[in-house]
Amino acid sequence: MKFPQLPSLQPRERLLAVVGGMAVMVLLLDRAVLSPWLRQIRAVGRSITQMEERYVTNQQLMTRKDRVLVDLVRYQRYLRPPQADESQMAALLKEVEAIAADSHVTVGEVKPLATETTDAATRYALEIRFECTPEDWAGFIYHLETSPALFDVQRAGLSRKPDSQDQLEGTLRIATTVLQLVPARSPAPAGEPHAASP
Repeated sequence: MKFPQLPSLQPRERLLAVVGGMAVMVLLLDRAVLSPWLRQIRAVGRSITQMEERYVTNQQLMTRKDRVLVDLVRYQRYLRPPQADESQMAALLKEVEAIAADSHVTVGEVKPLATETTDAATRYALEIRFECTPEDWAGFIYHLETSPALFDVQRAGLSRKPDSQDQLEGTLRIATTVLQLVPARSPAPAGEPHAASP
């Protein structure tokens, strides 16, 4: 097949041939250069967006971590290592006596009561016989409830001392709860059925 030469074409045909050739060149340029370049730009844009989202997420996690560390330091004084009941009760008795001394409360007797144990916690109760002034009584209660043991005042009985109108005598029942560390259950090995719940 013989194609006509460009000089032998009419001006209108020559213009159409030039325009057609330029269109083919633009199409080839688009397929070979522009489209891959645009795809690369879009891929880079998506990658940058993902990196920005990860950065924001990491910043939020770091902020939460800092907040948790601050709270951990704040509540560290309330954490108690696991101990036997006798050792735990002895530590609580010592703490009550120290609080009473700091509050200028005279303790006549501190009697341990029965402990209540569940899967999650153990509750220790104490009964205290004491003497103090009304002002010292208020401070004593405040220091008990804000102590590391976080004692809960369950019952209080107060009366004036017969021989001293500015002195109180009475009994106080307090309790504190110590959380148990529950070991995490390891998952059943593959292929073994899980134990049926009762």
